[in-house]
Amino acid sequence: MVTIESIIIGIVFILIQLYALTIVERSPIGEKKLLSLSGGVAIAYVFIYILPTLHKKQEEFGGSLALDTELYFLGLLGLLVYFSVYSFAQTKAATHLTELTVYMVQASFFMVYSFIISYVVFSTDVKRVESVFYGLAISLHFIEWSYHLGKKHPRLHKTRGRYMLAGATFLGSILGVFGPSSGLLIESMIAFSSGAMLFNVISKELPFEKHAHLPTFLISSLIYAATMISLKAFFNW
Repeated sequence: MVTIESIIIGIVFILIQLYALTIVERSPIGEKKLLSLSGGVAIAYVFIYILPTLHKKQEEFGGSLALDTELYFLGLLGLLVYFSVYSFAQTKAATHLTELTVYMVQASFFMVYSFIISYVVFSTDVKRVESVFYGLAISLHFIEWSYHLGKKHPRLHKTRGRYMLAGATFLGSILGVFGPSSGLLIESMIAFSSGAMLFNVISKELPFEKHAHLPTFLISSLIYAATMISLKAFFNW
């Protein structure tokens, strides 16, 4: 069932993919604080929501699967895949390729990533207050990595990449609303995206010293985590 919350969140996700560079560069709180805010919320989201969700899904499927670690393995696979993509962009081999080739490799993987996360978000039964907090975390996460991708390849990102990412996000959102919301395939998508998100957050969203505003990072992380814990306890999410 499509809700007003789903429609708003979907529109926000797509706008972020289209205008992440502009959002960060024109932020009233400044680039450094916005990226630190994004990193703080994202790391709290990973530890307060992503990891417990992955554990819960593994417990649900553990009895019917051969081992108790299948979904964790898929999470590891997601982390390794996206580590490989980042590593490829930094290798000497990549320097001998055209900028378009290097960018398209990264953008293609992020299209898959955007599709999976959007599908997972819209296929789960998350509404009202819960959707606001989950949507906020994912929105900031999208801003962060889309900005970094666009910052390194501004021309390609503005002319084609951002539209590819927005299209993948839109497709994931639509299929998430009308597609299946449970089953091994969906849990596998959650696990894979969890590993990828872990890598993206730790490698790209934990602010480096010269780019960090430490108070913003720490405060946003603690406030988001405390709020999520309180709301999960109160609403039994």
